[in-house]
Amino acid sequence: MERGFEDDPDNTGYSQAAPEDLRRTIVGAHLAGWQVATHAIGDRAVRFVIDCYDEALRRRPRSDHRHRIEHCGVTSDESLERIARLGLVPVPQGRFVGAVGDGFLAALGPDRAQRAYRLRSFLRRGVILPGSSDRPVVTGRPLSGMKDMVCRLTESGVSFGPGEAVSAEEAMRAYSHGSACAEHSEKARGSLRLGQLADYVVLAEDPRRVPPREIAEIPVQGVVVSA
Repeated sequence: MERGFEDDPDNTGYSQAAPEDLRRTIVGAHLAGWQVATHAIGDRAVRFVIDCYDEALRRRPRSDHRHRIEHCGVTSDESLERIARLGLVPVPQGRFVGAVGDGFLAALGPDRAQRAYRLRSFLRRGVILPGSSDRPVVTGRPLSGMKDMVCRLTESGVSFGPGEAVSAEEAMRAYSHGSACAEHSEKARGSLRLGQLADYVVLAEDPRRVPPREIAEIPVQGVVVSA
């Protein structure tokens, strides 16, 4: 983190790898032609990973690389703009808001919580937004994740960054087309159209028409995978 946690001011978190080793790995993977996905949660970690991608792309420009930032947990406005400019793909977890949001609020405080697990801000800048759960850390059910993306409420019912909420339509698109785009597979899956794999689910209700808090409870009547 750029500064200590609200409930532990002397603690700014840690990196699981030496920064220069990580920078070397990211740049090297890009130069070798890979799509890179790097985990970063704190705002300082997110900024560092963006710096690494920026360096890699300056050394060897490449269009449509879709390098990813897994979690992209706390993201400053400056980092948002750089993510959009560099064509990066954040992979935030909407489900974290409901499942562990109360803990995040205690650790981040109300101000930084507004910049945590951003959704609306990415869409507003034309950034690809995938749906993600980080299963098994929290349940992997897409409907549960969609509910939290729309409601932005913690388990105790506290509002968590309400300005980052998206519509049910946008949450569905994130879990379908957005996730396919994040792995360069949108030509095969992610939307219902001729020529794509038949990956789809049959729901008892339309998530766009039920009260947002009921999205997670919609019965699943059938699933078709790669038919």
